[in-house]
This record gives sequence, C-alpha cells and structure tokens, in this order.
Amino acid sequence: MPTITEPTRQTPVRGEWDVIVCGGGLGGVAAAVSAARAGARTLLVERHSFLGGVATAGMCCSIFNTYYTGGEPRRLATTGVALEVAEAVAQATGYGRRWHAHKGHIIYDIERAKLVLQELVSSAGAELLLQTWLADTIVTDGVLRGVVVESKSGREALLAKVLADATGDADVAAHAGVPLRLKTDGVHSLCFRLGKVDTDAFVGYFREHPDQFPEFMDVDWTLAEALAQYDDCGTFLFPHGGGMQMEAFSRAKANGDLPATVGIQDTTDACQMHLLRSTGMAHIITGFTHFDGLDAERISRSVVDGRRMAFVVSGVYRQYIPGFADAFVDGTATTLGIRTSRYLAGDYQMTEADLRAGSRHADCVGRFVGYDNVRKHAGPNAWASQICHDDSSDLPRRALLPAGLDGLVMGAGRSISIANPSALRVMVHTMVVGQGAGTIAAVAAATGQTPRSVDIAAVQAELRRNGVLM
Repeated sequence: MPTITEPTRQTPVRGEWDVIVCGGGLGGVAAAVSAARAGARTLLVERHSFLGGVATAGMCCSIFNTYYTGGEPRRLATTGVALEVAEAVAQATGYGRRWHAHKGHIIYDIERAKLVLQELVSSAGAELLLQTWLADTIVTDGVLRGVVVESKSGREALLAKVLADATGDADVAAHAGVPLRLKTDGVHSLCFRLGKVDTDAFVGYFREHPDQFPEFMDVDWTLAEALAQYDDCGTFLFPHGGGMQMEAFSRAKANGDLPATVGIQDTTDACQMHLLRSTGMAHIITGFTHFDGLDAERISRSVVDGRRMAFVVSGVYRQYIPGFADAFVDGTATTLGIRTSRYLAGDYQMTEADLRAGSRHADCVGRFVGYDNVRKHAGPNAWASQICHDDSSDLPRRALLPAGLDGLVMGAGRSISIANPSALRVMVHTMVVGQGAGTIAAVAAATGQTPRSVDIAAVQAELRRNGVLM
C-alpha cells in the first residue's frame, strides 16, 4: 500500500483525567461507571452520539440471560453493574424485575436504553465525549499516557493515568502496538427493526401450531416457557435458525420469494426475532457475512447489502408470517454487528479450562456464567441451545493486561486475551469485563500503581463494594 508522510503537528491537550475509557458499548459503560464510583475522575469517549454499542447502535436489543446458572435450582451468579443495566432497561421497558423468573433473553426498547445508559454514566460522575473518534495513542517509556482523538473540535490529545480499551476491536491496543491476534473469518450481521407488528397474532400462531416453534434453540427451553415469559413480560424470542424450521419460510423459499442470498448476505432464513408487545416492534437478526471485521471495504458492502436484505425479508414476513401483514422497516442498525475481529495476546491467555464451571483465580476481577452450545432440536440444520453452566467462573486480571505495555487494561469481553474470543462476547460477559477493567484502572490511578502491579485485594474490595459476588 502506498504511504504519505504527514507534517509534524502540534496537538492541543484537551485535558487530563485519572481514567479514560475508550468505547461506549456496554463494556465501556460498565468500566466508566465503576471507575467513577471508585473516585476516579473519568472520561468516556464514544464515536456515536449515544451509548450502548451493539446493544443500541447495532440494534441487538436483548441481553442473553447468563446472570443465572443452569440446572435446578437456577442461581443468580452475576451481579454488579451488569445486573444494574439489566434491571434498568427492563424497568424502562415496562416489565421490571419479572424477567428474573424466566430463562429467556431480556428484551428491551433500544431508544429507552440509550437514555438509561447515558443517565447511569452521568449519575456515577463520569464525563462523556461523544461523536469522537480514536486516532492515535501516546506511549512513552513503555507506558500508555493518553490518546489522540478527532472530533468537530479538531485533533486533540486526552491524557490519563490509566486507560481502558473498551472499543471491542482492541483499537487502543492496536494503535499502541501491543501484540494482538486476528480473527479474519468472522461472522457479522446487520440488524433491523420492523414496526406495526401484531405480536399477539404472531405468538398466537404458535399457541395454535406448537409444532412450528423450534424449541431448545438459542435458549434451553420449551414453547410453554417462551409463552410464559411473553404473558408475564410482553417479550418473545424467536430463535436463531428458527426460520429454517418453519413451514412458512419453506414455502417462501419454494415460491422464490425468499432468496438464499442478498449480495454477500447469506442465511436469510435464520430469522432470530425479538418482539416487544408494548411497542409492536420486532428486531430481526438474519443474514450473515463472513470476512475480516477490520476490512472497511467489506464492512461497507455488508452494510449496503444488509440494508437491502432488510426490505427483501420484511416483504416475505408481510406475505407469509402471521402478525406481520402491516409491518414496515422502522430502522436499520447504525453499525454492523462485528462478532470478533482482533483480540489481545496478553500476559495470560484464558483457556477452555478457565471457562469451565467453578474455575477460580486468585486475581479474580469478576464472575461470569459460561455456557455450552448443544444441539437438542431434531430438525434439519437446527441451531444449538445455549446451556448455562451450573456454576460461575472467575475472570482473571492477567487476561485483561497487554504484554509489554503499562497503563492499559482491556474493557470489552471479545478483545481480552483468550483462546476463544467468542466465549466472552455476550453482553453480560462484556459488562463483567468492563467493571473489572474500570475498577482496576481506578484503584491503580488512585495509588499511583500500574494495572499490572496494583494490589488485587484492593481491587476486589472495591468490586465487592459495588455489588460483585466474589
């Protein structure tokens, strides 16, 4: 690739903070809230005009319920900021704490979630810098001192004692030159939203035709359990791969109305749907692309084809699916859902053994409930059921630390140092990572230590003070 030499710049310093969190997804929100509550002057930098990342900009409007262990009795095992977020978005959506009684996803109104997350960060005392892009890092003597950003204010430097990289794609770490691993064949999707959906009619179809609902896919549950959550909370999950099992989608394909691909988008009949009775909305995840998630040209094509696909698929829904006769495309995601791109080759790489139920570490900075993908539905090409482990596992601090660089801690689940980066990419897990990172950063900044050397007992005490079970 050709290169140019940029002229030497004098970059103004906007300010200095104890902790800067780059990336305002759920991991970044958890990191900023935790750091600010620990007494650190904290700045959260986000490229969009709102917080949430994939949870809002990506229109992925549901939290996979890994708060509870699997088996019986179910046990609440993940708490802290991650639990606060679920409680807040459920309350804002209108069903409050009733989600605790059910296994299914915690489905929420994304517009309300934007406000909830904004207020959570602000009430904790953290500052926000929105519509601001990371451009470079400032590293001296093996220590990350700050970042360079671009915004409407121009190019500016932001300095901090400690920084947390919650970008999801390890953008800060990449700019700082730390060792990273790449996932060049990632799976990505563009979500969209349909309005004017008669959710009662759609759910009623399965009450009358129970054989058409794909049980034990996505969630390890029956139709009766899915209906119970709908009746109690007004939310309904139709699982990934569910369209492949329904007779209606088979007819649409046979009639030539549902193409197998739209541009580079394939699996147009995957059709995971999150429905909200209170708004008459259905959020759709269907169609996938497969490429290096750092390739801007392919990202652009995936978004373009994904937006076309939204209108193709919505036409099929109107024609073939009960409850969707008047549905229309109410919006497409602001950003492509990148599942995995690059992640840390850090001080310690989490292994499959670390993900097993009951795994414990002396440097624990959070606890999460892992899950296994198990195929239980008998249909052809059926997708797996995500079965939660019967005990929690520890998140070790050393998996959040980059090799050869001080002053930085990773704050998003999919970009930490781990053998399988997809294992901790779901929303609950990334918030656990974010809270751990924010707490490490705040305690390190307060004591003048590095994230690597800060007293782990002090970090754990602060985590417990903020509601983390350890």
